Amino acid sequence: MIDAALDQADAVGLDRLTSRDIGASVGVASGLVHHYFSSMDELIMEAFAQFATAEHDEVYSKVESLPALPALCALVAWHLDLPTKNARIWMSAWVAAPRRPELAEEVDRQMVVGLDLLTGLLARGADEGVFALADPRTSAFRIQVLLDGVLVQISMRAQKSYGDVTKIVWEAVEREVGLAAGTLSGHAGPAPTP
Repeated sequence: MIDAALDQADAVGLDRLTSRDIGASVGVASGLVHHYFSSMDELIMEAFAQFATAEHDEVYSKVESLPALPALCALVAWHLDLPTKNARIWMSAWVAAPRRPELAEEVDRQMVVGLDLLTGLLARGADEGVFALADPRTSAFRIQVLLDGVLVQISMRAQKSYGDVTKIVWEAVEREVGLAAGTLSGHAGPAPTP
């Protein structure tokens, strides 16, 4: 049911999910959906939590064993290559959250998880002498805001390459952590093709 909710969320948005549609997509009556989830709010929150946790696990697995510089490079590259479906689910969660308190709490929690991951990575880089920054948490927040802004673009466009936007992201992250221009993007490999 959660997988069905996520598939439908990509198509119609989290706010438009119904127990009837979820039930139909998994071949059960809508009443069975409510047997497992007390409300659509609970199902939507659980679906988003599973989705976002899986994303964070994926990012963590890509960066945990790397030194700080390649780890930051991998994290930024992962965000820039985020599947459009994932971007749309995040956007849908942000849009639906003000009207769904359980979802709002989960969205906030998941955003803090991402912020904590990035803060730890930046602090590690500062300790290694690779990054020159005054406050890892503030820098992480600035980078997260930048990457979330790009997420909006990804969710709205079908193409995977954004030309100068990608370059702006790399340059802004490099400036934020005190790296020379091209340091991160030079390690990122070729940009995704449109």
